[in-house]
Formats: sequence, structure tokens, C-alpha cells
Amino acid sequence: MWNKIVISDYLLPLTKFGTIGFVHSVFEHSFNLKVGEQLINVANYNEYLSCFGLFVPIDSFAEIKPYLKQGDHIKIKSDRIVFYNLAEIKILNLSDYEVVSLKVTATQLEKESLHFLQQLLVAANLKEKIGIEQDAKFVAIKEQLLHPETADWASVTQFLIGRGKGLTPSGDDILVAYTFILGLSHIDYIKALVAELINQKGNTTDISWAYIESCVAGYVNSLIYQFYMDLKENKTEKFENDIQQIMKVGHTSGKDMCYGIYLGIKALLTLNFEKE
Repeated sequence: MWNKIVISDYLLPLTKFGTIGFVHSVFEHSFNLKVGEQLINVANYNEYLSCFGLFVPIDSFAEIKPYLKQGDHIKIKSDRIVFYNLAEIKILNLSDYEVVSLKVTATQLEKESLHFLQQLLVAANLKEKIGIEQDAKFVAIKEQLLHPETADWASVTQFLIGRGKGLTPSGDDILVAYTFILGLSHIDYIKALVAELINQKGNTTDISWAYIESCVAGYVNSLIYQFYMDLKENKTEKFENDIQQIMKVGHTSGKDMCYGIYLGIKALLTLNFEKE
């Protein structure tokens, strides 16, 4: 477990999105700040870091979180975040922190590893665990995801983005993870998908949109990043644990993401994009 503040390099420098903002939302183990158009996630989850977030150890987190209310003003400086409310001023000192890169890039994927991973995901019975209604319209969209060379990305994104319950709707989680997988390959179809994703701003929650924007920029959460590194290094013995850890996220979010990974892998194998 981390014992100091850890920050995703997506947020650096700390003032890149502005210096004045407010508390957007508060939860048991995390809260979100909004600066300009960007959300910043501040959390105390064990070994988990949002792509647009920072991890704060329990002692420091407990000194600030109980005093926060939605709408409270904040100010960000290079070495601290200042929280203002009617009772008092609280300061999160950021003079000493560890930087973590959660950026993923295209890489060489081994066909055998993808087949093995596909088998693990099939065994996880994800179809019965995702949080989206699997009606005829969803089945039709899924078929498009499995054939990216002919997909109508406008209809795919319009159907999935914002569909489902929760802070990150299931359709969003599926599509973010799917986009991550396609982005690891060197196929051109990903460009058209990303272009349509950007057009969906305003059609989902603020929190989910922050994940979508990060995904478009090539950033993922720390659990997906660990999976990416193991996939990149062909560490097949770690795949099962990686998938299990991702599946634990949220109520259905982790299962939705794993289903998106499954669809992406199946699409790549169908395309037979690897050099034989």
C-alpha cells in the first residue's frame, strides 16, 4: 500500500487546468474537485489510482474529507490544494509526492496471449454480470463492436454513452475498455471511434466523461494499467488476477470494463491484425 501521496501524471503540472475550482462530489473514500472543465479525483482506495486522480494516505485524507461539502471553493497551487468552507480552511500539502504514469500506447500483442485472455474472460461469465440491458438493440451494437472495420461509430457511441445506471454508466465503461484494447493495436479504425467519442460530451455524467476524456488521451486507471503492462510483457500467469482485480471495481463497472476488454480482444482476433 502506498504511504505517501501519489499523483497520475495526467494531472501534472497541478495547475494545468486552472487554479480556482470547487468540490464537485463527495463519497466515503473519495471526492472530486472541478477545475475549469476538468475533474480531479482525490481518493484513499488501497492500490487504486484514477487516471485523473491522486491517492492520499488515510491520515491526511481524514483531516480533510469530513469537512468538505459539495460546492465548497478550492484553490490549487503548485505545492498544495486549499479548501475553503464556512467553518475553516483546510490544506492538502503536495510538496512531497510520487508521480505515476498511467499512459498506454500501441504495442505488439501476441496472438496466443489474446486467445488465452479471451478464454479467461469467457470463463468469467461476464455476459450475465454486466449492468446494461441486453436487448436486440444492444446485440446489434455488439455486432458492430466485433467488426470495427465496418462499424458505424456514430450509432455505437450514441447508443452506449450514458446508457446504464450509476456514476459511470455501463455503456461508458464497456466502450472505454474496448477503446483501450483497440488502441493497443496499430489499426486505423480507432481514430474514427475516438472522433465520435469526443462528440458525445454532455451525454453522460461528469465523472464518466472525465474517464472518457482520459481514455481519448491514452490514460487508464491503475488496475487497467497493470493489466496493460502484463499484456505488453506477455505475463500470461498474471492475467487471471488482473481480471479479478478489475472486476471488483464498483457495482458493475469492473465487470462492464472486462466485457469491453473481451469485445475488443475478440474484434482484434477476428481482424487477424497480427503478422503471421
